Amino acid sequence: MTKKQILKLVFHKDTIALIASLVFLWFTIGILVDSNYHKKDLISHIGQLVKIDSVITKVKDKPLFKEITKELRLTLDNEGNYFTTLTTKNFGVITSKINIGDTVTIFTKSRLWGIFGLKKSSNISQLTKGDNVIIDFEKYKETLSGLYILTLIASAGFIIFYYVRTRRRYIFDIASNP
Repeated sequence: MTKKQILKLVFHKDTIALIASLVFLWFTIGILVDSNYHKKDLISHIGQLVKIDSVITKVKDKPLFKEITKELRLTLDNEGNYFTTLTTKNFGVITSKINIGDTVTIFTKSRLWGIFGLKKSSNISQLTKGDNVIIDFEKYKETLSGLYILTLIASAGFIIFYYVRTRRRYIFDIASNP
């Protein structure tokens, strides 16, 4: 197979299926990493709350309403960066339990494992104030319990589709250029 044939095989409209397969495979790996992550592997950040802020990150028009994605930003006195959590609901459940000046413990994923999971290293995986658990990591893991099966099926479907489409093209290219 010549270099031109390889480039023609790779850069084709069917390559979208390969890219989609790889993206869904990445999601599968991310979900598996997050669902097998344990609380003892999280990094704890202990400090006093200096700032509680809320920012709108995305507004999506729905037929009957607007879906607004908000980001809660918590800043600790001994950390340079803020910690975030995203939701389309209200932060009232969280902000009613914490105030500026409270000593809280924020658990985040390590920077290395953040590239494989769905959360970034600054995302709050668990938030506790004393013995009160405000954001629970175990509840997040429960929401991911069977999701990896769907993403794995989608990845396999796209790779099979890509294989079937490119196999015919590959055989045709070989037959026409012996």
